[in-house]
Amino acid sequence: MSAWADVVGGAHARPGGPDDAVDGIVPGWVVRPGSVAEVQSCVRAAAAGGFALIASGRGAHLDVGAPPRRFDVLVRLDRLARVLDHQAHDMTVTVEAGCPLALVAETLASSGQWLPFDPPRREATTVGGLLAANLAGPLRASQGRPRDLLIGIRVVGADGALVAGGGRVVKNVAGYDLPKLHVGALGTLGVIVDATFKVRPRPECEEAVVIASPTASAAADIGLAVLDSEVPPLWLEVAGPGELAEGPGHGAASVVGLGGLAEEVAAGRELVREAARRRGLHTVLIADGAALRARLADFAVEPAAGVLRAATLPAEVGAVVETITGEARAAGVDVRCLADLPSGIVRAAVAEATAVPVLVRALRPALERGGGSLVIERGGGALKAEVDVWGDPGPGVELMRNLKAAFDPTGVFAPGRFVGGL
Repeated sequence: MSAWADVVGGAHARPGGPDDAVDGIVPGWVVRPGSVAEVQSCVRAAAAGGFALIASGRGAHLDVGAPPRRFDVLVRLDRLARVLDHQAHDMTVTVEAGCPLALVAETLASSGQWLPFDPPRREATTVGGLLAANLAGPLRASQGRPRDLLIGIRVVGADGALVAGGGRVVKNVAGYDLPKLHVGALGTLGVIVDATFKVRPRPECEEAVVIASPTASAAADIGLAVLDSEVPPLWLEVAGPGELAEGPGHGAASVVGLGGLAEEVAAGRELVREAARRRGLHTVLIADGAALRARLADFAVEPAAGVLRAATLPAEVGAVVETITGEARAAGVDVRCLADLPSGIVRAAVAEATAVPVLVRALRPALERGGGSLVIERGGGALKAEVDVWGDPGPGVELMRNLKAAFDPTGVFAPGRFVGGL
């Protein structure tokens, strides 16, 4: 205890408990550094003692990834929670890794700007968690993922050194794109301590149109037509049968989010309604599109034994949803599906843990043969012990191994959590 207390202070070091577990593995210690220098000291102490650490903000997304091979120290970054700089004119913001997205939103709102990310559990999500898990919600359709707006980052490496990549200005293109290397790496290459993003003007208004459809394929088809329209949607989701209460009843639905000036939203609304009328489909207007979007963003963290994430082509989304629901029906298990149509990401929330391995074995081979993938996005440690979380990583895994060996030669950072056991 005294060694960690010497690093972060006695009030911020304690033995780990069940609430600190990652996939059922309880760390020996939990430390809460209050500065970048203390993060560096924590990493050096872990490396010197041969300990493996996992960095976390508020712990909202520690169920993403494979179980760690070793887990000795949980480094909570919730004390590094400041907005360091906001340049409204240049449209950039720099924040510490433990800063909650809600505080970032509050800071930017006074300038009519936003950081357009809507991950699940948004109120409990920190900037570090957003980047480490590469989280995104419906807004990725028009705004991109975290890597698309990230322009600078600072990370503590395995030797405790502070490494900076990118910068605080948008026109910064020199050198390797180090910031993006850490996005989605689940903290296996270093501890992110702060990041700089481009920000964007916040839309004046946001609403949604639900298009009730008889099947998931029909919902995807009308969604693809809307994507090709003159007013591109702010976001577009396809809900599987029975998933959405607004409009379709027990059927499927395409949900079109519209944002911008009031005139733009009105024009988009009429285009969507006309496209639906031509196909004989019923529409329902949702005045508070942002509230519906937030609810859809939480799909992956709603009660379920496990959540699968399939990646496919947008044109195949409807067929993949129907294949998943068909396999679940054959297995006698309830499953709910929600897809981000523009990106081709389909999520399936499975009600029973015993059905997850069955569905993975039934669905993964065909998806991988077609160039797609199927991963277990969320689930408990017992579930992950029964089936490979990631599937075939492809030929790029050797490059990933080389990067891990270069950035973390002694395996300090979250060993085993990433693809291929990295």
